Amino acid sequence: MRKFITLRTDEGEKIRVSLDNWGGGVDRCFRRWLRESDRWQCIETGAIARHKGLLFAKPITVLGPPRA
Repeated sequence: MRKFITLRTDEGEKIRVSLDNWGGGVDRCFRRWLRESDRWQCIETGAIARHKGLLFAKPITVLGPPRA
């Protein structure tokens, strides 16, 4: 299952990165993002972003109460 991470730049742009491993990945524009100690940095543009949340390719379904 592919793992995605959501990043947010200081300007408020939301970026979804597909992780190759826990230290790097690429966004939908194929820009390479690398993890530093407390932030993520784009190699091509030099943009800085912070971690916002973790998403998964297949959402986890929550089962409701059993049917009668």
